[in-house]
Amino acid sequence: MQLLRAAVKVVTVTAMSVGATTGSAMAQDEPPVVPNVEQELRVVRDVLSSTALESALGYVERAREETLQEFIGVCNAHGPSQDEMYRSRHLLKLLQIYGLQKVHIDDEKNVIGIRPGSGDGPTVVINAHHDNIARAPKDQPIEAFIADERVWCPAASDDLIGVTQVLTILRALNAADVETDGDLWFVFFTNEEPLTNQASPGAGFFVQSNYPLNIDWRNGDILLQLHGGGGEGVTTGVTDMRHRPMLRVFAPVDMSEWGPWHAVDVLGKILSRITSEVRDPRVHQVSRGAAEPRPVDLLYMNPSQIEASETLNGVAYEASVRFDMHTSTEERLWQAHAQITDIAEEVCAEFGDGCEYHYTVLNKNGAAGDFGIPGWDRVQNAPARMAAAAAEALYGDPGVIIPTRGCGDCVRAYRNGMPAMSLRGSVVDHGGGNVETGAVPLQSEVRRVTANHTLTGSVAIDRIWAGVKHGLLFAVSYAGIASR
Repeated sequence: MQLLRAAVKVVTVTAMSVGATTGSAMAQDEPPVVPNVEQELRVVRDVLSSTALESALGYVERAREETLQEFIGVCNAHGPSQDEMYRSRHLLKLLQIYGLQKVHIDDEKNVIGIRPGSGDGPTVVINAHHDNIARAPKDQPIEAFIADERVWCPAASDDLIGVTQVLTILRALNAADVETDGDLWFVFFTNEEPLTNQASPGAGFFVQSNYPLNIDWRNGDILLQLHGGGGEGVTTGVTDMRHRPMLRVFAPVDMSEWGPWHAVDVLGKILSRITSEVRDPRVHQVSRGAAEPRPVDLLYMNPSQIEASETLNGVAYEASVRFDMHTSTEERLWQAHAQITDIAEEVCAEFGDGCEYHYTVLNKNGAAGDFGIPGWDRVQNAPARMAAAAAEALYGDPGVIIPTRGCGDCVRAYRNGMPAMSLRGSVVDHGGGNVETGAVPLQSEVRRVTANHTLTGSVAIDRIWAGVKHGLLFAVSYAGIASR
């Protein structure tokens, strides 16, 4: 195992003046890298053939029902962003029951527990974020359930599946009495979901509190986030750059009650053109979780909130829409902003005098600029190669390293000097050696699959297991399986 030691800008644009300011662009999406992992494969395959790992993986297969019940319990411990304490306490109790040491909740409501190693191997911080976007008050909880081979609850796929995977890895280690040389930390971060300029304060606070005193990448230590995927490789980069702009449209206040047009008419025509001219039709053809390359200029864009001024026996003199937008580079977002303002200006000109608009970028977060850590190579590093080797040893295809498209918490970790990775892959492990890659179709005549962050969110049960096995094999291989 000696191998393993070797200024946010706010931009306002009006119909009379379209600014040309652009933000700093991060490096464009890089294609997945297939690394040379011959040395790592020898380590991983040796670990994989050990009695201890065979027992741990066997437990994962046998304990699927227990895992699902734990998933339901985590779902029902409601934890909206910025108000996660109830779920934090639930997870604290589980880590205590599973025998971890120094279990505590920190000042950002992160839950932390340590499984000490018996040697001097590197530390692996196995983590997931446990908050979800608040869609219902805590006094009206939504009860999770299992149906159609899926778990149904808010945040099921982002990231309560990751929380469940982390807990399952811990249970498997305990069930097989696996000892590692390095410490294994089990950590659940808070407040990853809100779209703000200071995203993921939970991960940021954790790194600030522990680096370099307790964890240090220069000693080989690594943060590994589970987010549902697994079996194909690992991402070592950060999330896309994300903007949330707002477009307001104004009609003349002195317009007659039932005039020829009003602000809603203008906004409707603008949105129609944005849909046909700005929204990227390729979005629905690309899997965000898989390891295959995607276009570097792919733009995710959602008109997330539309409002108009309250009226009574009159017309709306103001209407607005907020957009949730993200892509690989900030430059691409500014191109979209310019398209939207051009369309707004043209449509307002068609409606005539008195039509005005105001366009504002409300907040930005993600990977604008270079958050590289001096001395850290996002491809040529020991933990990433070991994670790629673990995927290859489990599922056959060469494991990949993707130096972009990491977890949201990775941004904050990188900013505070600590590298972070997340497992990647669309492997579906049905158990008993039955494995495939791709989507899991919903087999139901009455239910529908919805977006990650809705009240009716869900995730396929067989999406759980590849990430569990991948994370388990990586953690033990990288931290070092202790000699008996």
